[in-house]
Amino acid sequence: MPLKAILNSVLFGIISSIFTIGFKFFGTILIFLSYFSPLPIFITTLYYGIYGTIFSAVISVGIIILITSTPIGIIFFITNIIPSIILLIDKTNNKSTYLNFISKLTLINGFFYVSIMLIYFDKINIIMQNFSDYIREKLGKDIIITTEILDIIPSIIISSWGLILLLNLIIARKILGKYFINYQDRILDLKLQSWLIIIFILFLIPASLLNEDSSRWFRSLALIYAIPITIQGIVVIHTLLKDNKNSAFLIYSFYTLVFFIPFSIPLITATGVLDHIYNFRDLKINHSDID
Repeated sequence: MPLKAILNSVLFGIISSIFTIGFKFFGTILIFLSYFSPLPIFITTLYYGIYGTIFSAVISVGIIILITSTPIGIIFFITNIIPSIILLIDKTNNKSTYLNFISKLTLINGFFYVSIMLIYFDKINIIMQNFSDYIREKLGKDIIITTEILDIIPSIIISSWGLILLLNLIIARKILGKYFINYQDRILDLKLQSWLIIIFILFLIPASLLNEDSSRWFRSLALIYAIPITIQGIVVIHTLLKDNKNSAFLIYSFYTLVFFIPFSIPLITATGVLDHIYNFRDLKINHSDID
């Protein structure tokens, strides 16, 4: 590996660690940068491959452990380096696509949720109850956070970080695609595999039919698997709106609706499931060909 590549990989590892813990030294304004801590390592992995990933990972994890603690370093490794390893495996097999990354990340997120619930079940219940008490203390005793919401908070956190990782991957590929690498796929081309849709439905059915206590894990896992399907629903609607003569207005209106009216999200998720059956984007293309 050339010296320049090594130095760049080390530099990206340092930047990633600064993004992660920089707010401790430079002010809370840098908390926002922590959401982009995977970005430098993603760029290194996609461009330099295995050795770049190793150098960046060792440097970033080492700095974080040295400055904070070993548990924080382990959390950083799980949340930032493991996704980079997913990219590395796909790059090595010449299968570096959004589809492969999202599918594997969803599997890992589901496994991660089950693992932490099995190992830290009691502690998580205590943390969630303390969180509920803290919210009620700060916002008023009339604020009630139902047990149903508290139960899915761990899966919400895991799913949210998955979305952040995807955003970082999109940015990394945009940067590299503009100057160095020609990627063939786009996020708008996302078409999930059948097994992912089936697993989501298998979790959704008992989540809907069982009582609150019995359906806790099913609801959480259904939420984790709903994220990629919702993304597919979004890209389907975006693609269909893009072909309209008022595309800009419709697209902005659509994302405004999603942001301000979250109750519309289940409909988008349903669109993602139905797209697997009806291929809405292909129907649009075929209709255009006939016209």
